Amino acid sequence: MWPLARLAAGAFSSPDAFLKVLAAGRYRTSLVNSLALSTAAAFVSVALAIVPAWVFARERFPGRDLVRTAVSLPLTFSGVLVGFLVIVMLGRIGAVPKLAGLLTGRELFAGSAFTLAGLFLAYLYFEIPRAVMTLEAAFRHFPLELDAAARSLGAGPIARLLHVTLPYAAPALFSTLAVTFSASMGSFGVALVLARRFTVAPLEIYTELTAFLNDAVAGALCIALAALTFGVDRLFARRSA
Repeated sequence: MWPLARLAAGAFSSPDAFLKVLAAGRYRTSLVNSLALSTAAAFVSVALAIVPAWVFARERFPGRDLVRTAVSLPLTFSGVLVGFLVIVMLGRIGAVPKLAGLLTGRELFAGSAFTLAGLFLAYLYFEIPRAVMTLEAAFRHFPLELDAAARSLGAGPIARLLHVTLPYAAPALFSTLAVTFSASMGSFGVALVLARRFTVAPLEIYTELTAFLNDAVAGALCIALAALTFGVDRLFARRSA
């Protein structure tokens, strides 16, 4: 509790700290950017994780454990490392632009690592494995007799997915959304490496503390970020109950 108390004391040491954070400007913009980016990353990562999570939970094939390990590997990387990996792939002299230059004569996507799209891809890189691992545990408890009953009634794979699997797994899906959203809201290392013209709240907090020694605004930003994250998580939690 001491760090939280110290944070709150710094935030309330200046009467206008919260007004600065909530007023129009880069502080409020950073909070809105964090909310939008994290929400999009959460929904896209969960959507892309459904199929691999189901395969890992229900299918057996040669090399399954090796593939599963490869999928979960990004969870061991720090945000700074993930940022540098994106630069290696999509930087101005990245692997993707160089390969595109060899194939088409134009170095496509050069420098896109430093755009909003590059930052979004970096978020997906470490959120998809987290979503896969979380959903896999839930899919292991899915009663296969429900799928068999739907199949016997003539339902195809897509119909069974939409009307049987996903409704049954809805609580797990919303819980996974909460996990991935919270991790994205607090992500700092990736933004530190990749963000140029697009700022997020953790980056502004770091700047206020290290560059300006502004404990009051940094504390107010922290509290606003935590409150925003908690509020959205509660919305997901109600849907997962």
